Amino acid sequence: MTTMTEGDVQTDLNAVNDQLTTLVDELNKINAAREQLVTQIQNLNGVAMYLRGKLPSDEEGTVDDTTNSTERSVEYPSD
Repeated sequence: MTTMTEGDVQTDLNAVNDQLTTLVDELNKINAAREQLVTQIQNLNGVAMYLRGKLPSDEEGTVDDTTNSTERSVEYPSD
């Protein structure tokens, strides 16, 4: 059975700490990119709401609502 020397443990600890630092930096970059995307989405939603408000009111009735229908198109078979 081999025992780890104090130097081996320190080397392993240094390697783990380096990897942790790398992963935390990577996560921070990803989180910053995510926040940027959230901001862009919010801005585009605002622009879309503004543009929808500029449409003439008679255009509102032309939206196809069939995709949101909860009605059955086929009846249950009789017993």
